[in-house]
Amino acid sequence: MEKVRLRLYQFTLVLAFASVALALVNSGMQRQCFYIAVYASIIGLLFESKRISLRPFSIALPILLIGVLNLAWYFIYEYQTEGINKYSDYLGASKKLMLASLLVFYIDRFKYYVTKENFQKYFLIATATGFTLATAYGLWQASQRVDRVMMAIDRATVAAYVYSVLSLAFVYSLYLQQSVKLYVLAGITILLSWFIILLTGTRAAMGLYLILAIVLTLYHFRKFHLKSMVVFCCIVAGIFLVSYKPLIAPKVAQTQVEIEKYQQGQDRTSLGARFSMWIIGVQNGLAHPLGQSIESREIWSQNYVNDGHPHLAASLEYIRIHLHNEFIEKYSLQGIPGLLLLLFFFISVISYAIRNNNGLLLVTVLLLLLYGMTDVILLSSEAVLFFMVIFALATSFSRREA
Repeated sequence: MEKVRLRLYQFTLVLAFASVALALVNSGMQRQCFYIAVYASIIGLLFESKRISLRPFSIALPILLIGVLNLAWYFIYEYQTEGINKYSDYLGASKKLMLASLLVFYIDRFKYYVTKENFQKYFLIATATGFTLATAYGLWQASQRVDRVMMAIDRATVAAYVYSVLSLAFVYSLYLQQSVKLYVLAGITILLSWFIILLTGTRAAMGLYLILAIVLTLYHFRKFHLKSMVVFCCIVAGIFLVSYKPLIAPKVAQTQVEIEKYQQGQDRTSLGARFSMWIIGVQNGLAHPLGQSIESREIWSQNYVNDGHPHLAASLEYIRIHLHNEFIEKYSLQGIPGLLLLLFFFISVISYAIRNNNGLLLVTVLLLLLYGMTDVILLSSEAVLFFMVIFALATSFSRREA
């Protein structure tokens, strides 16, 4: 029986590693690997039922609670009008999050089945494979002169979010090898990754990736190497200068123009629509502190715009999708309970990462938080699956129990 338990855990890990490696090159296979890994973890938990303990704290708990709240909200506010809609983003996200919580819990609780050294080796192989495939795919797309690189995901923004975390996971695994040559490779990886992110044209990732790469480096080594930092900054400056005119300058100019237009009352731009959505979302939350349906939000927002707020009209084009901010989206539909639970999720995962000196988990949740300021990651199928698997695998890097 002990051998069966071991093989189940190893099988689950292999599928989780495969899901990470395939995230940006084959989303269908990524999804299949995720679900099979979840089902394997459920079987594993049944075999381990007598060994299961709810202490110490597991980040599976806040993940499960968000999934449960999404499901409860759906049946309270949406089910009465549309029944079971398998295409509902919230219903789909609730299922993925609840299942992911089981995967996170299983991998975290029984990580003693695999030695830390072996896990680091397998994680390096998985992230190296995923990073290499994704980078090659991105460079190939760029050679085809596409407007924005997006790899195998249908949205360049989501591709940039996933790629940035995959890159930092690979960098972290290189750091763990404690080799000067691999430290150099990590630096090259960071620079190459930033260039690929520039090709995606995603402003949030362009601005945040290098910052979080530095945070990860300093948090892991706890030292500031002046010479290495000078060389790194010089190379970054070189890439910046070469990329500025074709890739960076257009985004800077676009941002300036969109802010100016919004100040003039024109919100039909990417940033302008976001500003309007955020205002509309907050007002919805204030008016419905315990939550409301998507249809109710749309009707209320339409009335709000018509009632003396025509400068927010662009928000109505996206009101049926989401409001491009994780917190405001929750607040506008799930009210104060949704907002508080989302805060609990981020605070608990960040505190867990800090207590356990877990650099990978820390930068992953920080990127999820910061990207969530301008997008809604926890409703994106590919992003949810990827982030949850990274959370699950990252728990194995905790250096002491919470």
